[in-house]
Amino acid sequence: MNMSKAEHATIMIERTYAALPDQVFAAWSSREALATWSAPGDGWELAWRAFDFKVGHTDVCTFGAIDAEPYVNTTRYEEIVPNQRIVYASTISYLDELIFAGVVTVEFLRVGDATRLVMTENGVYLDGSDSPLGHEDGWAMMLDSLGDYLKRRLRLAA
Repeated sequence: MNMSKAEHATIMIERTYAALPDQVFAAWSSREALATWSAPGDGWELAWRAFDFKVGHTDVCTFGAIDAEPYVNTTRYEEIVPNQRIVYASTISYLDELIFAGVVTVEFLRVGDATRLVMTENGVYLDGSDSPLGHEDGWAMMLDSLGDYLKRRLRLAA
């Protein structure tokens, strides 16, 4: 008999960006912006089956190594307060098996002419197929990439 395992964890990552909250929020609310800064990196691909950034609506995104079976990330928006907060429920499946379920809160806090972003993920990582450390590393990489994206956007706007 196979024993299932459920590991629970909370991940919190903070970053401060030299951009105003509306600019940082816009990077989360646009499919094109998300595709730019949240892409997993070389040798991986990312695509949306559905994108509808509205409360009660669902996004479906696939990602993974090129030429491999993709992971499927489903996001249902529970609360969107423009330029302040996004709350969404999220699941990740691989080969039709649920490997993660959780709630993500992204807060955009103005600090002078900058934004302090606080991302909190409360999740359950199932059967050893996913892990808090993997999510923490992935989020850290994506939020660093978001910083690079915002710097490029601000340079273009100047």
